[in-house]
Amino acid sequence: MISTDFAPNESWDDAWLSLKLLLQPWKWRSGIESKLVKKNILSKFQISNNKYQISFFLSGRSALYFLLKSLNLPKGSEVLIQAFTCEAVVLPIIELDLKPVYVDIEVHSYSLDYRFLTNKLTPLRPSGFAGQANKPKVLILQHTFGLTPKFRKEIIRLAQEKDLIIIEDLAHGFNQNVFVPNNQYPITNNYYLLSFGRSKMLSSVFGGALVSSNQVTSKLANQLTYPDYGFIFLCLLYKPLIMLIKSTYDFFYLGKMLHKILEKSGFLIPEITKKEKEGNYDQIFNKAYPNALAILLIHQLNKFERVQRQRAKICSYYSRVIQYNTSGHPERLAKDLATGGSVKSNKNASLDSSFRFAPFRMTKGHGLIRFPLLAENRDELIKKLKEKKIFLGKWYDQVVGPNDLDLNRVKYKLGSCPVAEEICKKIINLPTNISESEAERVVNYLKSRA
Repeated sequence: MISTDFAPNESWDDAWLSLKLLLQPWKWRSGIESKLVKKNILSKFQISNNKYQISFFLSGRSALYFLLKSLNLPKGSEVLIQAFTCEAVVLPIIELDLKPVYVDIEVHSYSLDYRFLTNKLTPLRPSGFAGQANKPKVLILQHTFGLTPKFRKEIIRLAQEKDLIIIEDLAHGFNQNVFVPNNQYPITNNYYLLSFGRSKMLSSVFGGALVSSNQVTSKLANQLTYPDYGFIFLCLLYKPLIMLIKSTYDFFYLGKMLHKILEKSGFLIPEITKKEKEGNYDQIFNKAYPNALAILLIHQLNKFERVQRQRAKICSYYSRVIQYNTSGHPERLAKDLATGGSVKSNKNASLDSSFRFAPFRMTKGHGLIRFPLLAENRDELIKKLKEKKIFLGKWYDQVVGPNDLDLNRVKYKLGSCPVAEEICKKIINLPTNISESEAERVVNYLKSRA
């Protein structure tokens, strides 16, 4: 079984640690690891500015919720976000009676397009149009797949000129240089949002954090109560069960049957709740980050460099064998996508011409959580590879994922972000935390099924 979505960060050492913690309930809620993990994160990512601190929450979406709440924005204030995102970003905004304003994306890093953002902000509003309360107050800049946004420098400068609060969403991952002081993007007034969910760069099953100088946010985090023991128990049970499923999936579909049984019985805690799938923010995540999950996160941090080196190696391999069509200018690609045009590569590409990936710039040694690829026959391709037990991802196959979410609930108007909408029809994600032989197998099947 090769999978992009299914527990991409988990291994047997994670499962074994979880099993041991199941027998140590006195460590589940509070403990020294809750403090140690903060120091480890700050040290690991070279966040050396002393005025910045890190606050932990039970999820990335609850971290965003409490950050927005701490800003005391007037009701109806606009929050600029990109299309091609997930409900975890949008639902906290709506829950706080704020208004999400969607901006289309560029095709290099699948992040905010500076030109579309400029159109939203210039002019900010006609005189007397809707009052000061409704004008944009916050901008969320998403590092999609862990790629640094192409227009990050320009967007930050524009946001500062417009006196916007900047939140950089690093939930997918990030280039470590984001936090290095004295570089071209120094930490100033930005907030940084991290996620430690099971599908993210670092996994403690649930978890999120904010890096900021906002003392109010830190106080809110300290006032939260812990989730109940039943919730923590299910979180600790997740890693052993998921490894059992993965290791038996290819054995006469035993893992597949086991997966269904455990899901229906409630032993596999869902990543997205039923309430969230219906388009409502779930207050269940407004809890403190328990010590047991901090222990799991510390373990993942200890092997982070090794995992990232492997991800980088696999991303480099994909980049070599899937050639970008240099004869097709990126701006033309964006125009084609906006009008529903083809994204086919040239006939000289070493992988079949049904594929294309955006010409993003990879920093040496920086591995992506997923490798994005555009395919004309996306759904057919995914179906065919699934028969070979290769499960590709579809972040995102709807402008606000998951694809069964009612877009009316998240206040998105179809047609408002045509580039993002077209990319959602073609995007596939290749797994990156796999071996070289597994990556070759993925590519060979892509060639044969294109």
